[in-house]
Amino acid sequence: MLTYSDNPPAYEFVAAQTSSGSAKPIAQQTRQSPLTALPVMSVHGRPAPTMQPTTVYHYHNLQTGDHLASLLPPDHPEMVCLQQGSHDTQTKFGILGLLAAVLWFPLGVGLCLLDRRVVCKRCGLLIDDGVCG
Repeated sequence: MLTYSDNPPAYEFVAAQTSSGSAKPIAQQTRQSPLTALPVMSVHGRPAPTMQPTTVYHYHNLQTGDHLASLLPPDHPEMVCLQQGSHDTQTKFGILGLLAAVLWFPLGVGLCLLDRRVVCKRCGLLIDDGVCG
């Protein structure tokens, strides 16, 4: 039996020893030149689709000097709200708030204000969902 003091033997050495019975290492294979880049092929040999370059829009706030990079174009509703600095809000009151306002008049009005949903009409952003939402 062979003993190894520092490192375990190489796999090729052990594989050659067990297959032929003698302890001789396998000749090392010659290294090939680096692989050349082939075009990426998809399933069925068709070329893979390539990604189109993404358009990034840059916005600059003249008042504060802030810079904003966005994927949304300037005419997108969310960007219109951002450029104007405010949302065009629409408030809807929930049925529970309306019932509370009718049944418990002075206190019910406060409950009605808690049960409201505020949404931007332009971009659809939910600004306030209320307590019951």
